[in-house]
Amino acid sequence: MARAVLAVCMLAAVACCVLRSSWAFIPGREPVRSDAVVAAAGAAVAASMPQHAEAFVYKGKEYFDVFYGIDPLAWASCGFAIVYFGAALKNAAQKYNKPVGQAPPKVGGFVGKEVENREPPYKA
Repeated sequence: MARAVLAVCMLAAVACCVLRSSWAFIPGREPVRSDAVVAAAGAAVAASMPQHAEAFVYKGKEYFDVFYGIDPLAWASCGFAIVYFGAALKNAAQKYNKPVGQAPPKVGGFVGKEVENREPPYKA
């Protein structure tokens, strides 16, 4: 039931996108543009422009912050947490992993289906 609902929703979304994009080539009236809309669009463009790389200058030479502005103690704590919890997960997997039993020994050779199931031969 959930898959059917999801499929119907996806179909409706695709149909909506197709219908909206198909109107792009139909001539219509000129959209109304106010000064507030133009100002908001300009502010959005200005905010999305890339800024400087947060580099710093020391004695006339520009250096880049290799820690990406994050405190080195936070990097060390993150590294320690990854190693610690990774080791705990590895130890738990080794402790609770049940070994798979041995495969039964092979006895005899290959026997066809008709012999094993006592069926008449198919070539008769």
